[in-house]
Amino acid sequence: MTTKKTRVWAIAALVTVVTGLSACLKTDNVTPQRDRAAVAIVNGILSSSDLDFYDNTTKVNQSSPLTIGFAYIGYPIFAGIRTFSFKKVGATADFAATTARYDSLNYYTLVAYGDSTAPEMTSIKDDFSAAKETAVNIRFFHLSPDAGPVDLYIDDVKVDSNRTYVGQSGFRTAFNPLTKSVYTNNIKVKAAGTSTVLTENSSPNASFSSGRVYTITLIGSKDFTDKKKLTVNSLYSLY
Repeated sequence: MTTKKTRVWAIAALVTVVTGLSACLKTDNVTPQRDRAAVAIVNGILSSSDLDFYDNTTKVNQSSPLTIGFAYIGYPIFAGIRTFSFKKVGATADFAATTARYDSLNYYTLVAYGDSTAPEMTSIKDDFSAAKETAVNIRFFHLSPDAGPVDLYIDDVKVDSNRTYVGQSGFRTAFNPLTKSVYTNNIKVKAAGTSTVLTENSSPNASFSSGRVYTITLIGSKDFTDKKKLTVNSLYSLY
């Protein structure tokens, strides 16, 4: 019953997704009679290169290139097999790409990760069956190749521990409901088992509130202070 209720909750949210994107992205032509899927996009590739995002052969970002840490939610697509890719600006070859079948009335997350020598992209079909409407629900993607094992804190409460880079341990895609229903927006990442703060964010992209579902990302490198520096952020996964 809980799984069925959550599924209805997710579909109800999806059918209200706004079809327009920001000035950074453009949409498919919208046919209201056809159901669609919604895709979130995360660029966690440790690279200083400016990138373009492609949906099959169509360049999506029109106004400016995309950089490390780029995240967007709610890109609407029709069902079918698609290839999504990042290309370096001006290049014809894929920098990172993935091909998958997408079903309507589902949520997906595209995640690019790795470094400039071995970039990867994967498509995740989001499963909200473990999420609760009365809780703050999270999952954590450790996308930093060199940060080492980490613990994740929200409001100084440890909510995930000893997480390692997805390139070594793979993705944990399930969403976990947290025990508190009210949080502020302070996220910390510490070296696992220590009090050493590697990065902190008190103004994440998505504010925490009960009944919402979030993906938290750790992106970048602890060896840099420029745009490749280690950062933690959040995005809505059910919207």
